This record gives sequence, C-alpha cells and structure tokens, in this order.
Amino acid sequence: MRPDRLRLLGWVGSILWCALIFWLSSTPDAGGVFRFLPEGADKVLHGGAFLMLSALLTLATGRPLVSALAALAYGVSDEVHQLFVPGRTADLADLLADAVGAAVGAWLVGYLLRRPWGPPVE
Repeated sequence: MRPDRLRLLGWVGSILWCALIFWLSSTPDAGGVFRFLPEGADKVLHGGAFLMLSALLTLATGRPLVSALAALAYGVSDEVHQLFVPGRTADLADLLADAVGAAVGAWLVGYLLRRPWGPPVE
C-alpha cells in the first residue's frame, strides 16, 4: 500500500477508534458488555484498545513515540471522562494498561514500518 494511503488509513482509523472508545466510556458499565469477563480481564481489553489506537496513530504520523504519548493522553482523558459517567470510575490500573498497550502498539508498527520488505538485492 502506498505511504499516503497508509497515513490516511491511520488518521481515519484513529478517529473512528477514538469515537468507539468514547462511546464505550460514555455507557454506564459499558452497557454490561463486559460483565461476564473474569476479574481483571478488562485490563487486557484496555491494553488492546490502546494498542490499536497507538498503532493507528503510528501509521498516521510515522512517529511511534509521539503516537504512544498521544494515545496515553487520550487514555488520561478517557479516565477523567469516566468520572462524570454514572456507574463508571477512573482507575489508575486501567491507565497503566492503556500505557502498556500504547507502547506496544507504537513499537510494533514502528518496527514494521522500518523493516525492509522483500529479499535483499545483490
């Protein structure tokens, strides 16, 4: 895929992914979607959500560190947002899971973008 299309995919995907995170955070108890999960499983979901956000941002910007920090900033705003949603609370453990996911997503896509594809030319 051409670099300009990857960037566009990254920006559009990032915006849509942020909207999904916001919607889930606006729903008391996430609409009960996750109530059947074992204790602590929501941390894996947090990590995965912010891994995806950071990965999309890295596609959009080509800058893994900036993307991880932007995803983490969105995670902070998400936890603050949850303070105002009935039935939701802010949780530092959620934010830690967001940070780990953001770091992994940015690193992974950054690595893949730098990796040479195809056999070496001799």
